[in-house]
Amino acid sequence: MSGSSLTLGDVGEREIVRTIVPRFCALAGDDCACLDLSSSKIVVTTDPVPEPAAKLLGNDPDPYWMGWLLVTINASDLAAAGATPIGFVAAVEAPPSLLVSDFERLFQGIADACRLEDMTFAGGNLREGTTLGAVGTAVGKTDRPCLRRSGAKTGDILVSIGTGGLFWRDVLTIKQGGYLSDKNSSPLFRPRSQSRAMRALFTENAVAAAIDNSDGLLPSADQLASINGLQANIDLEKLVVYGAEKLGVDPARLWLGWGDWNVVAAVHPGTYQRAAELCKQSGFSFIRIGEMGEGTTSVRVTRNGKTQIAPRLESERFAKDSWFKTGVQSYLDLLLTVPLP
Repeated sequence: MSGSSLTLGDVGEREIVRTIVPRFCALAGDDCACLDLSSSKIVVTTDPVPEPAAKLLGNDPDPYWMGWLLVTINASDLAAAGATPIGFVAAVEAPPSLLVSDFERLFQGIADACRLEDMTFAGGNLREGTTLGAVGTAVGKTDRPCLRRSGAKTGDILVSIGTGGLFWRDVLTIKQGGYLSDKNSSPLFRPRSQSRAMRALFTENAVAAAIDNSDGLLPSADQLASINGLQANIDLEKLVVYGAEKLGVDPARLWLGWGDWNVVAAVHPGTYQRAAELCKQSGFSFIRIGEMGEGTTSVRVTRNGKTQIAPRLESERFAKDSWFKTGVQSYLDLLLTVPLP
């Protein structure tokens, strides 16, 4: 098929970002853009808010969760870069028929999340539209080059900053007729970025490469492997989730999906112990989940001595098998059935 007849659906998000966007934007390819100033660097990221999982999967349509999620998805990008948050602006689109009380709930979610993420909510833009939606832009700073997805080496230890699996544990709890005692502590409703932990690790030069886990553990690990020309090896036995046994689900599966807003990072062996101690002292989750090795740029999963190439479980926009096209229920079905050792 010739280039002039290709559609974005033919190419897929990963190829768009890898081969097309860099022709026009030299800074593309990482979670944030890092702009040089005379004495420091400004770090910028922007993301639209999707339909909140709190509504789609948690059966709660309160616009508060949309506002909260809008901030978190942008703050998580700053976290992956090791940046210190500064400010946040939001471009909000709303229909004239929207209740003022719902509009206020959206902004309350934004304001509350900004306070938690140490960002000043500095306004933005409002325009009339057919549905409620928003695009957020977060700004941070650092006095040295940002953490990037590149920088990992053979033998680096693959870690999760933040705990995985809690989001889908809570989704399945609700789907199986259970009840969450506190929505505010669940990533299904109020996810948190790993900003404070990543800033601490960045200050200590304890992380070699990092990626925001917004697409799920397997796609995130695959991107780290591809960018660094390495193989990511994930140990499924390390992926534990408290409470998974009550649901009758393999806990490792709950880790593989998106929703927890953790950061996947590569840590050099020489700095691993210091990184682990730093997180322990500060109460941050720091979990060893695998390693980076030589080999084809792919992801392999291992359990009980059995190893296989990781199955495709994708959140890639424009891809034909992405859940953005097939629906969130199809994604959950895959999450629970893709072949694992």
